[in-house]
Amino acid sequence: MVHNSVDEHISQLSALLNQSDISPHAFVNSLQKLTALMRSPDTRSDLKHEHWNTIEILAKEGRQILAKTEISEIELDFITELLRFLRNSCGGLCENLNFVLNNNELIGFPKEVLKCFILKEQQKEITVLKIDIQLFGNFLLGSEHSKPLVWSLFFGENIFGCLLQHKDTTIREYALMVLFNSLSNENVESIFSTAEGYKILHSVTDTLLSSPIDWGVLFIEQLLDREDFIDRCYSSLPLKNRLLVLDIVEERLKNIQDEHSFSIPGALIVSLKNLFLRNITQICNMKDSDIEPAETVSILSILCSASICDAYVSILQSSKDLLQTTVETLKCIHLLGKEGMNVFSSVQELKHQVDPQLSKVVACHPLYGFKKNLIRLVGNVCCGCKDNQDLVRRLEGIPLIMDCCKFDAKNPYLTQWCILAIRNLLENNQENQAVVAGISATGEVADVKLLNEMGIQIHSENGKIQLKSWPTS
Repeated sequence: MVHNSVDEHISQLSALLNQSDISPHAFVNSLQKLTALMRSPDTRSDLKHEHWNTIEILAKEGRQILAKTEISEIELDFITELLRFLRNSCGGLCENLNFVLNNNELIGFPKEVLKCFILKEQQKEITVLKIDIQLFGNFLLGSEHSKPLVWSLFFGENIFGCLLQHKDTTIREYALMVLFNSLSNENVESIFSTAEGYKILHSVTDTLLSSPIDWGVLFIEQLLDREDFIDRCYSSLPLKNRLLVLDIVEERLKNIQDEHSFSIPGALIVSLKNLFLRNITQICNMKDSDIEPAETVSILSILCSASICDAYVSILQSSKDLLQTTVETLKCIHLLGKEGMNVFSSVQELKHQVDPQLSKVVACHPLYGFKKNLIRLVGNVCCGCKDNQDLVRRLEGIPLIMDCCKFDAKNPYLTQWCILAIRNLLENNQENQAVVAGISATGEVADVKLLNEMGIQIHSENGKIQLKSWPTS
């Protein structure tokens, strides 16, 4: 029977402990058989209190081995198998897990393994480290009470810092698993307020730049749940790491309508808006300098995504400074783009869109999609908001947007976003409709075809264009 098998193997180990001059290989072989039994939840539950007395003696023996200057090959095998047994036996079974956590000898063994092997580089030694980290992962998944113990060890003794810079990708992945599962409100504050926390955030984002590990993304999302993340953590990261964080923010915003497990605080969107307003004034200087616009371009895209989310649209619509600055920036780059060939100039040749090689070149432009998103944001925050519609009119933004309504390979779907923005600006706003109606019949600002695409029927009367909506079918 299975129960007898557990008893039998524990008894064999006990017998070996009572013998003198026993071969270490015998311990390893017996442990391997016992470890194999722990793969099944049924056999894990067969471990009784008295069985752990034998395992405790083995753990004490393991700690004595770790204290040696050099560890032999067979001793390394012994440590590996004992860790495997602990990892397997604690998988999903609280009774076993709690016994290990509450026994100084048993919990002391994996803690010392961690410190002993964290800088080792041989493959068998790295395997030991992997199993050990998995064991701590099982502690966290099985017991909420293990968080303080694990955090004190991994964070307090800079274990996270070392593991997250390990050359082995799997080690870094396991470390991220432990990091995420050990987080609590108090531990998140440690990330925000200490030098060690900053190093961890830096290392996590570095890892994600090279390896998109889910545990790392979940960790960043947990930090983004804090309203003060942008003000306290974000700015201290290098540019490439900040761009990674912004990508995570935008990805979550795109899915926010479908998922309720993660949401971004409104205050964080406000912080991003304020950062955008501080940075965007530099964009118009790109013509004569080497300003890096990637961060501003990315934040603008985030604000566009947020502007169609019910949770954030009121925040952005009430930000008159955002709307005014966006229109003024659009006007600036649009006029600069007409002053010969420069970074703001349109790419109007169709070949840049249909030719794959040319398309790749255009897509790498530092301001790719920037003008389109400025117009997109204006249109979104003006939708159903007369105050914003009026502000854009006073800023002379309506003829500006109509003049932007031309093909530009650097700004995909620019014409469509212009059309949508004009529709949102004219909706239920007679003053704005009068601006378009006042266009001279010669079509200096926009042609008839463009207005028709906007759903506006026009005809000339006394030298002025009169507007009517197309009849609905």
